[in-house]
Amino acid sequence: MLALDPVVVFAVSVCLAIVLVLRRVNIALAITTAFLVYSIPLLGLSVFNVVAESFNATMVNTVVSLTLAMVLANLYRSTRASREMVESFESLGWRTASIGVPAAIGLLPMPAGAYVSATMIDPVYSKAGFNGEEKTFLNYWFRHIWVSTWPLYQNIILASALLGLTYSEIFARTWFIMASSALAGIVFFAYISRNSVVNAGGKYRLKGLIHLWPFPLIAFLSITLNLPLYLALSTVVVLFLLLYRPGGEVVKQSVKKSLDPTLIGLIIVSLVFGNAIRASGLADTLAQRLAGYGALAVFTVPFSIVIATGFEFTFVALGFPALKTLLTATWYYTTLAFLGGFLGAMLSPAHACLVMSAKHFNTPIHKVYKYTVPAAVLTLSTTLLLLTLARMI
Repeated sequence: MLALDPVVVFAVSVCLAIVLVLRRVNIALAITTAFLVYSIPLLGLSVFNVVAESFNATMVNTVVSLTLAMVLANLYRSTRASREMVESFESLGWRTASIGVPAAIGLLPMPAGAYVSATMIDPVYSKAGFNGEEKTFLNYWFRHIWVSTWPLYQNIILASALLGLTYSEIFARTWFIMASSALAGIVFFAYISRNSVVNAGGKYRLKGLIHLWPFPLIAFLSITLNLPLYLALSTVVVLFLLLYRPGGEVVKQSVKKSLDPTLIGLIIVSLVFGNAIRASGLADTLAQRLAGYGALAVFTVPFSIVIATGFEFTFVALGFPALKTLLTATWYYTTLAFLGGFLGAMLSPAHACLVMSAKHFNTPIHKVYKYTVPAAVLTLSTTLLLLTLARMI
């Protein structure tokens, strides 16, 4: 019997997953199908052992962390915290609010989250005289500057589990992308707002900024102290409940919305898929074949996956298990992989945040690329420059 090439089988399974996602098949079901197409031909009956071994402490910690992150996000936007925070940003001036509001809401990962910040920041953008594509770009871009570093994002939670890296280790490898994307956004905001004049008006109301406290506390606990994310989030959620005392119905709805079967299913099948890839030896095979093209491979594979699917975490779920040997052997390969995933997500026409933002601001998506493409190029070049300097030190 002819032995199957794991690289070919993996390529087929990924392409199938992408096709299914583009056909609007549930993302968790699409990844499950890819897992079955990959693992059954290569592992046979031993696939059952792989599945059983995958249900371990790592999976429990990952699923609990994801759920708690969603609980906090839903609680935050359902209480006075988010409203008073936005009001304080607006009191600091329209320029500060234009950047600060979508960036602050970006600390709360949620499906199509840019739509939430779009509804909040629209009056400020309108006063500044921005057109539809300018509003969409600014809200969309600043909403996502944290994607490569912030421990609440699904791709970071999943990458930590798949690569065996702490959140501080991931941050140390990916902050280049956050800094570069923020700089790119500021450069284009300066260009877009160069002729805008808005009356200041009103007094500074800084009190609302105190509601940002959960985010530095999460960063301190999970990145600085290296506490497991579920412990850091549990601490913050309990403090939030004690301080804001949301009603029982608010808590109930926040928990209900957080128990998203699609996201939970995606995390579970991604971890099982990763173990199947490990058992089949694909990561080592791929590392040997791409030995001379490692940097290009770790950038291109995540970029290609996520630009096709539009889901930020698919580049981790599908790409990282196969690239694990490369990503854990050379620290800056992790940076390149996240860079490819970030840029692919920002340029993907299937990205829900882009679609929903453009819909809210009533602008054709293709017009937004007038800004997203050059901003992506600037992010790419700045990140590569910072990465080169860091490797020289």
